[in-house]
Amino acid sequence: MNGPLTLVDRVSEDTARARLERLLYSSVGLAALIYGGVLYAGSGGIARQTPQLDAWYGASLIVIAIVLPAALGVLTWVLTRRSVRRFAGTTAMLFLFAMMAFPWGLSTPTLVDNAVPWYQGIHALHGMIAAIAWQRRTVWVYGLGHGIVIGVVQHAVRDDAGKAAILDAAGSLVFIVVLMAATLGVISAADRLDHASELARAQAARTAVGRTREREETRINAMVHDDIMSVLLTASRDNPPASLRDQARVAIASISSLETRDASARVYSNRETVLALLEVIERLSPSTEVVHQEAGDIEVPADVVTALADALAEALRNSIRHAGLDGTEVPRRVTIAADDRGLVVTMQDEGRGFNTRAVQSRRLGIRLSIIERMSMVEGGSGDVASRLGEGTTVTLTWVRPS
Repeated sequence: MNGPLTLVDRVSEDTARARLERLLYSSVGLAALIYGGVLYAGSGGIARQTPQLDAWYGASLIVIAIVLPAALGVLTWVLTRRSVRRFAGTTAMLFLFAMMAFPWGLSTPTLVDNAVPWYQGIHALHGMIAAIAWQRRTVWVYGLGHGIVIGVVQHAVRDDAGKAAILDAAGSLVFIVVLMAATLGVISAADRLDHASELARAQAARTAVGRTREREETRINAMVHDDIMSVLLTASRDNPPASLRDQARVAIASISSLETRDASARVYSNRETVLALLEVIERLSPSTEVVHQEAGDIEVPADVVTALADALAEALRNSIRHAGLDGTEVPRRVTIAADDRGLVVTMQDEGRGFNTRAVQSRRLGIRLSIIERMSMVEGGSGDVASRLGEGTTVTLTWVRPS
């Protein structure tokens, strides 16, 4: 559990890092629009400096510095992570080149009123974009480049900049480094959360295998008692019945089946699956009202039975712990429907409920033991619906693959 972090997942759309990236890009996009409005007016603002720039450069600088980050805040919800990352990296590099080109885009020898280039007020946002998009230590070179470029450009476009250019470069460097460090810090926290989730999922899978094997051992013990022991006891009689030969064949066939399939290959009938789920309910919450119906018969894989049993157990445990006020008992009902298409298990309680959007993203019991546990088996899915004051409904579904 304390091993090194795995490689960062830069593809999946539903990891903690992916969700955080979308939030950060959206924040950057909104901040770019706000900064653009703030920087528009004033002696050193966009409106005042743009006429001093060549038309092509003045328009390009606005697009690169403000429009592209704002578009990034929208595109992060539309494009894939890979596409967004490329767009963000391109935006950051274009802004650095645009800063460097400022002296050549200036149509006058120096800026009027000895003002500083307006982009200096928004440059740190692009450092944040670079920190989100790139996962290499060399991203700090980008922040350092901003400080150097700001100092050099100020010295070129301001009268007697000298000391002021150096101080502005140092201040800008500190600002962008602090913002980039904060961004990388929260992203690193999301990476650790994803790593912990992967470990928890692996542990859940190992636990499921263990429980499947325990269930198979119980089946073997029952077979020993029902088949083998009954044959031996019958054979020990003075006058064994003629049916002993057939009983022995059944026992031998049962033993032979153990040589050709392991616990994970075990299949259950609808009836056996329902009985396994009923055992879970009886063990954890015997007062729960149960309604079950079975129609037809299909083969249910052992991993599906284990997933249903584990997810139902977690749903009941969560209900017992959290549904009642001050530990009071609340009514619960479990419905099990099994037919030729698959199984649907529904657990409902009349407890206090909760806000699923606020809780589901951070409660591993809900995410791993219920939703993701079901999604790990082919044809499986889980859903948790709840509202404050209106109870909770957990739905576990397995659709037989066609």
